[in-house]
Order: sequence, then C-alpha cells, then structure tokens
Amino acid sequence: MLEEKVVLKGIRVFGYYGVSSMEREVGQKLEIDVEYWNDFTKACVTDALEDTVNYERVHSRVMDVVEKNRFNLIETLADAICSEILNDFPVTRIKTTIKKLTLPFPNNLDHVAVIVEREAG
Repeated sequence: MLEEKVVLKGIRVFGYYGVSSMEREVGQKLEIDVEYWNDFTKACVTDALEDTVNYERVHSRVMDVVEKNRFNLIETLADAICSEILNDFPVTRIKTTIKKLTLPFPNNLDHVAVIVEREAG
C-alpha cells in the first residue's frame, strides 16, 4: 500500500499548559504541526473529498483537543492530539510537533518543542 502524507503546519493556539502556576493562569502561545499518513490513491483517481482524510476536520479536532483540555505537559497534549486523530480518522500514522513559544524563565531560546509520533495498531 502506498502512503502519502498531509501536513498542517503552524497552527497557532493559545492554551493553559505548563507546570508553573504562571503558565497555567496566564496561558501561552503554542504552535502545532500535525502530519498524518494514509493511502490517498483512490482520492487521486476520483478527486473526491470523501475518498481522503479531510484536513479541515483534522484541524477542527486538533483545536477541540487544545481548547477542551489543560495538561501540565505539552508532551501530554501532543499525545492527546495523536490519540484523537488515530481514533477518529482512517490514518496509519501521525506525528505532532508542539512548540512552546512563551517560556517561563529568562533565556535565549526561540522555543522548546516536543515531537510525538504514533501508529495505528
């Protein structure tokens, strides 16, 4: 089976994630990239939306997970996004990258990122 990939890059969100009380009270900006794999051969032949994984629906599900949850760790958020997409869409693999753009300590870092990859199984 062939596998192609769809990438949703640079989803900017605001959420209440972090271990420190400031992060959980004030909130922060996050940037999320989601990549998912599946065989899109039929969609390429039919040119029909129902024969692929609708990335608008995937984006909506990512936003639901972000808006309806508060986790201490962005690792947990990335895992929750992967689980939701794997459970609700016919994808074979997913990779979620979350960049924490606002850091709670003085630093010279641009961001901190976590990457979680999961496979259907």
